[in-house]
Amino acid sequence: MGTIEKGFLGGFNGKLGTAVGSKWKGLNVIRSRPPRKRTAPASELQLEVQAKFTLMNNFLRPLSDLLDQTFKKTAIGMSGGNKAFSENKHAITGAAPDFTVDYPKVVLSRGSLPNVLSPVATSPTAGKLTLAWTDNSGKKKALSSDLLFVAAYSPDLDEWEFVEDAAARNAGTFTMDLMAFSGKTVQTYMGVFTADGKKVSDSQFTGAVNIL
Repeated sequence: MGTIEKGFLGGFNGKLGTAVGSKWKGLNVIRSRPPRKRTAPASELQLEVQAKFTLMNNFLRPLSDLLDQTFKKTAIGMSGGNKAFSENKHAITGAAPDFTVDYPKVVLSRGSLPNVLSPVATSPTAGKLTLAWTDNSGKKKALSSDLLFVAAYSPDLDEWEFVEDAAARNAGTFTMDLMAFSGKTVQTYMGVFTADGKKVSDSQFTGAVNIL
């Protein structure tokens, strides 16, 4: 707010461009005009964008702690969750209003660290998810001390389960307790950290698995 004492304009009332003149406690004052309120309804395209945003935001929110780690290096000026949203905003399929997540396109980490080779997810026993892979320690930047993260999502329950330090790269296998998802099909993902957490691999989608 500014006051006017003298000048070629002098005091004024009403609107002038982006300014509003008035009297306040005997002084001539100028205020900026408040922004106009939106009166037109959102377009169909805007509603579709909003629906996709809400869908992906709700899908990724339970993984915020994991994503803050897996996108730490690439999230410049934003949270890991926001960077993950940016990476996954195109992982949506379907037509309005029936949008769904395209699970094989979902990315839970981005980085230059080599992932393990040929990961396979199965459920050999009740309430368990087992991930097996080929150890590639010693190749390029892959170290035996690197640690896997594993994540599983149940569309029926709309719930995630994940383990950040699941197993070392050279372990070759890891079994995760998913008794809460027994009888449900889950979408599974994995990736690899260095032991100090400073480097990460691109994640891999390891398929849809029916948990016994």
